[in-house]
Amino acid sequence: MVIALLVVALLATSLVALGHGAADASMLAVIGDLAGWRTGNATLSPVDRTIILDIRLPRLALGIMVGASLAVSGAVMQGLFRNPLADPGIVGVAAGAGLGAISLIVLGGGVLAPLVGLFGIYAVPLGAFAGGLVTTFLLYRVATRGGQTSVATMLLAGIAL
Repeated sequence: MVIALLVVALLATSLVALGHGAADASMLAVIGDLAGWRTGNATLSPVDRTIILDIRLPRLALGIMVGASLAVSGAVMQGLFRNPLADPGIVGVAAGAGLGAISLIVLGGGVLAPLVGLFGIYAVPLGAFAGGLVTTFLLYRVATRGGQTSVATMLLAGIAL
């Protein structure tokens, strides 16, 4: 029952998000256009249709996918550590991501200047991602002995970071 209500709430807020913005469109027009998309019975003007289908709909889909993956990763982390309060800060992934971002910011004018020039405005987020990935790999290597991964060791090593 709860999941059904959440799906209905997601659909309703998605329709509102598609219709509202700098170029507003009525919710009925958005529903009609999405329903008649394949048949060619468009109810929106070509400009509004382009805004909704080419700009807002992909962003909405990406937002839904990112939210779902964050929910799954949080549930996996909570299940792995058997702790309902587990988050990336407990195992040190957030600190590693911060270290990667700060390293790129500080060293971006010198040693890592070619990297910053190559990736432009995406350099710092990519540095944070790389730092988090390296930290996760190191934590996994520290916690694995003889082919077995100890969750307690991983948790303690993450807290030590």
